Amino acid sequence: RIFARSFFEARMGTSREPALLARFRIISINSLYPRETPPFSRRYRAGENILALYFDDVEYSCCNAMTASDADQILGFALADDCRPLLIHCTAGESRSGAVGLFLNRLLNRGAFAQDDFRQFAMDYPWVEATANHYVYQMLEEANARRLLGKLSDRNLV
Repeated sequence: RIFARSFFEARMGTSREPALLARFRIISINSLYPRETPPFSRRYRAGENILALYFDDVEYSCCNAMTASDADQILGFALADDCRPLLIHCTAGESRSGAVGLFLNRLLNRGAFAQDDFRQFAMDYPWVEATANHYVYQMLEEANARRLLGKLSDRNLV
């Protein structure tokens, strides 16, 4: 699921925050400029189920753009052995989080058992194809290719 940061800001410091953070894993994408703090109470920001990243909504490689390390962290976090659903947010809940959600939906929900989840994502976020940050999506594709090549290399298949 994709959200704007305001979804989490509205729950920060309330009785709903601990339950939300216990039930889900969250990819928190925060801007470098202006510097955003993850929208969670201080005691939850370093939780094992929150991946906080900092990069801006740019469509090219620059000092504030998503890095290869950011993409690797997203994949590692999403593919971890944890069955809690993923929530993804950025400032507006469209471009950066849209690209991450689109990529992860295609990666994780393509199997026969998850086709309903795959279709539901498209119905819930019909705008994501048009608004997803192409650079972020490309960085995730490259991270996944590195991950797959690493697996082949580990098996001496490359």
